[in-house]
Amino acid sequence: MPETTSNKTARRIASRALVVWLVALAALIVDSQVSRLLRMFHRSSGFLGFISFLAWLILLAITLYWIALAIRWILRKVFWRVGRRLFLSYVLIGVLPFILMTVLGFIVAWTTAGVMSQAALRGERQTTLGQMEAWSLEYAMLGKKPTDGLSTLEIYDSADGSTEKLPEWLRKTTFSGTAWRDSAPLFVSARQYSPDNRSVVFVQPLDKEWVKWLEEQGGMIISFEQTRNHRDSSGNKIRVRKKDQDIEIETGDNFNSFFRRAWGLNRVIWGDLTDLTNWETGGTAADHQLFTFISNPISNLVQFYFGASNDEYIRILVRIIVGVVALLMLIYVMASLFAAILIFSISRAVNRIEKGTQAVERGDFSYRIAMKPRNQLGQMAQSFDHMTESIASLLVKVAEKERLQSEIDIAASIQRNLLPKEGPRLRGVTFSAHFEPTASIGGDYYDLFSIDKSRLGVAIGDVSGHGLSTGLVMAMVKAAITTLVEEGADELSIFARLNDLVHRSTERRAFMTLAFTIFDFEHARIRHTNAGHLYPYLLRAGEPPYAIECPSLPLGVRNNATARTVELDLHEGDALVYLSDGIVEAQDETGEPFGFDQLEALLAAVSGQMPPEIQETILAAVARHSGTRPADDDRTVMVLRFDQLPVSGHNLADNETTLLAPAVTTS
Repeated sequence: MPETTSNKTARRIASRALVVWLVALAALIVDSQVSRLLRMFHRSSGFLGFISFLAWLILLAITLYWIALAIRWILRKVFWRVGRRLFLSYVLIGVLPFILMTVLGFIVAWTTAGVMSQAALRGERQTTLGQMEAWSLEYAMLGKKPTDGLSTLEIYDSADGSTEKLPEWLRKTTFSGTAWRDSAPLFVSARQYSPDNRSVVFVQPLDKEWVKWLEEQGGMIISFEQTRNHRDSSGNKIRVRKKDQDIEIETGDNFNSFFRRAWGLNRVIWGDLTDLTNWETGGTAADHQLFTFISNPISNLVQFYFGASNDEYIRILVRIIVGVVALLMLIYVMASLFAAILIFSISRAVNRIEKGTQAVERGDFSYRIAMKPRNQLGQMAQSFDHMTESIASLLVKVAEKERLQSEIDIAASIQRNLLPKEGPRLRGVTFSAHFEPTASIGGDYYDLFSIDKSRLGVAIGDVSGHGLSTGLVMAMVKAAITTLVEEGADELSIFARLNDLVHRSTERRAFMTLAFTIFDFEHARIRHTNAGHLYPYLLRAGEPPYAIECPSLPLGVRNNATARTVELDLHEGDALVYLSDGIVEAQDETGEPFGFDQLEALLAAVSGQMPPEIQETILAAVARHSGTRPADDDRTVMVLRFDQLPVSGHNLADNETTLLAPAVTTS
């Protein structure tokens, strides 16, 4: 099997990627050796660090690209057959959700247990504060220190003057909570007693003794770490975000020791962030918060929420859960068997349809799958059989269509050849023309006729409609007008014969506009005869564009249509612009036509230019106006310019003769 262009391109890209990957790997190896030598001589390697980063980036990108290609190749090779794809779909839909739900359940259970552990820790803190308040009241009334307090408990009493060591706010305020003193968290309970305004303050540091006491109560292991609300690059830290603040948690030896002791499958690890009161001011410590790592045994949570005598209750709950799981598994197995049957039937039907498509690929449209339409695949197979029958008949129609299209293309080529490819070979006459049909065959027409050595004839017309019929009418008129001009017929005879020809040879609703102009260079005169065509414009230096108006009916409208003729003088440097209605009627996206106002303003701006420039300016303006909207009608532009005229008794160099009104009417 020959190698395709895409395969060659893929091989070329893969080989180049391999070369780049090897270069990046070599750069990393060289960088490691050079960096080691530089460190031996205590030299920096900043540039090498950038090179190393760039090499790692390239290495990682290409490796990921290869992994993606390998996965795509495996999927194409392994799961090319529909049965395997259906099996994969079943795994993704039927098995993967169980795994995801298990993970989700674990996360929810872990989060719930963590929140419960956090609530338990806060409850223990409140218990400690409540106990300290009870000790404070007992001490104030009986003067008795607590016997079950920790050895690090601090007692301050204004009666013995020890409260002088405390901040002023604490001596005068009743307070119960956590505070921050000398980089250490504290439990503080302060009470004021009347009538002698006695102040008693109990302070219990959150130290190792309190942590040990808490662990002995229920097995909860905690570790305190200080936090800061600003960034500090020194030391090991964990950064978390609370509301709009970035909080840094310092991780020292306590952190490492905690995780060595607290990690276990039967424990839940969580965290708690607590605001602290500033020991010196009594306000909230904006720069410090207390973060507590919690490791709580699951058994402690069960005992806390279900009670100590819960064995029978737990056993009943477990049996119910096991029964529900067994029932769900039985349903799942039955669903799996049903899915396997469906996969087999679908794969079998697809294989039969594949054989049919291979037969069609070979060109055998007589192959029939012959599957009963019991389901959608059966209906698809039946539709396939109908399709092959339709294709066989369509091939005949397509061949006929191609033959017709070929004939239309030949006709379009003939039509283009009927139009003049170059201008008249007369000194001082410059010619430019453009024809743009909307269909393969257009209805616009223009032509040039050398009547004699001093006269030039110009014709332009537009047959109504589009397509082959208009092209035939155009060719017929082309032949007729050429014959009449060569026979020396005047405008009266030409238009009368053409009107009779179009009227007899077309449907009543069909017609043709035609303009015929004779330029007499010996007498410097223009004779313009019109039958419903768009008026041409005369461009003369120093004057605005002049429309040679000659209103009349198109050819073929009735059997006795009247054409009109006007005469005017021809000056050196004059230019005449002939247009079809597809130019002025060109619409933009909103349906607004190009119009005569824009056309006349454009012609005034290009007066004095040569015909090719005038033509290109008109076409560019129409294209800008139309935008992306396709043309609705054929577009034809023809421009002639006369720069040299013979000197005679009718020479108008003095520029005193004006344009004449319509002079002759012919029928």
